[in-house]
Amino acid sequence: MVPAPPASWYTPARLLALFCVMSLLIYLDRGVISSAAVSGAPATASSPGSGLQGDFRVGYELYGALQAAFMLGLLLGCPVFSSLAKHSANPFRLIAVGLWIWVASTLACAAAPSYAFLFLARCAVGAGEASFCALAAPFIDDVAPKARKTRWLAVFYLCIPVGVASGFIYGGSVGANLGWRWAFAIESAAMAPVAAFCSACAPVPLNAPEEEDAEPPRGGAPRETSDSDPSGFSGGAASSPRGERSGPPRRRRGVAFAAFAASVRGFARDVLDLARVPAYVTVLVGYVFYTAVVGVYAVWGPKAAFGVFGGAAEGGLERPSEADFALGVVTVVAGVFGTLLGGFAVDHFARKHPSASGVRVAAGICAVSAVTAFAFLECAFRAPTFAAFVAVFFVGQSLVFVVQAPVNAAVLWSVRPEQRPLACSMTTVFVHLLGDVPTPPMFGVALGREPEAGDWRAALGGFTVAMLVAAAAFGAAAVARFGAGREGNEGNAEAVEEGRERREGGEEEEAAEAEAEASAPLLGRG
Repeated sequence: MVPAPPASWYTPARLLALFCVMSLLIYLDRGVISSAAVSGAPATASSPGSGLQGDFRVGYELYGALQAAFMLGLLLGCPVFSSLAKHSANPFRLIAVGLWIWVASTLACAAAPSYAFLFLARCAVGAGEASFCALAAPFIDDVAPKARKTRWLAVFYLCIPVGVASGFIYGGSVGANLGWRWAFAIESAAMAPVAAFCSACAPVPLNAPEEEDAEPPRGGAPRETSDSDPSGFSGGAASSPRGERSGPPRRRRGVAFAAFAASVRGFARDVLDLARVPAYVTVLVGYVFYTAVVGVYAVWGPKAAFGVFGGAAEGGLERPSEADFALGVVTVVAGVFGTLLGGFAVDHFARKHPSASGVRVAAGICAVSAVTAFAFLECAFRAPTFAAFVAVFFVGQSLVFVVQAPVNAAVLWSVRPEQRPLACSMTTVFVHLLGDVPTPPMFGVALGREPEAGDWRAALGGFTVAMLVAAAAFGAAAVARFGAGREGNEGNAEAVEEGRERREGGEEEEAAEAEAEASAPLLGRG
């Protein structure tokens, strides 16, 4: 058993580092399943195929469905873990539960005896990841120094491209040398100590002070905290702010069912509250189309690179693992550069335009980045050689990753502080449900059974058009004046203004204060 760390261990900086480790391993898995060496190639009349496609004798359509299976588990799990966190005395422990599901499920992928078993295992992997997706960003937004929230979010979201790209490289290496099953088995073993550590951690509060200071729901009456509270498990008696279980009456079946029904009604009301925030909805629309394009490139990128440039005639990729390695390196470098650039860009333009809201600044950066990324991505796979492709694709990917930190900051800042966990959860649901769940299988269908280089180019070019729609939605969020969203963002506006005042008073003082906040223990405050 892993010993529990002392109370002094729980500082914001250490929690950020822990979440980054989780994110790297989780997104490593995303890259592994997409790597050309692990996914392999379907069997043909002249070849038995390779990788999991060859072993299970599945074509591109069923391979694309594995991504949909993963997302199905993620979509079902996110609202569940978000709701449980609202009523749990230890929401941090829920992350450990999800990680253990992830560990068991990735191990099941390694041992899968059939495609159907692998499909179900990928569903379970997504369900396990849901706890992390629903809770990590709100935890970081809570504990990050007020003047550096965007930078901390940038560091956190930097783990996405680094993790996926590392999965390309790792999957290509392990898949080519040990076989695709070992790629899943090793990543499962790597996550087990992290899950054990989280299981041993003490309760870490999430939005602890929100109950007394919370604003009323937008356009409605203040939330009740009595026995009629629809957002908690009250059971007819006074309850704690988080609706913790107390007393024998809660064990009665009728009361438990009534409490469950009340929580469902409360969840539905909270979701409707989010739907009434125009800034959030507009940013979400852009995020959906953005994710639709990113999903295609994440799943099909290495296979597309080999499909277009494989063989001496097109520039000389001899093996699929070469495409994995090349795109992995490009994605790591572009991800680091683009994600950090996006985070610093928000801070820079917020200082330059102090009267603009944080949501409009972040959405404007997303719009400009998305439209220029579209142009470079369209040109990349039409390059005459693989070397030219790498150069153009690097620029396009860098611009794609510029969007990461600003768009997630816009999501967090467009709603009230107490809405942020639900906003993150529902954002995860919709960007996957409408974004990268349907597009990879659709791409596989559009590609056909035995695609040529021209088929790959045409399919990628068609799906990349969705990036223009994303840019239009981000642009609308940047130029429109959403009064409700601005009012709903009072807590963040105060933090941004406080950060600006500190910058005007001196960067050294700001840095010292931020460093103190990052290293201050979270447990035992106040």
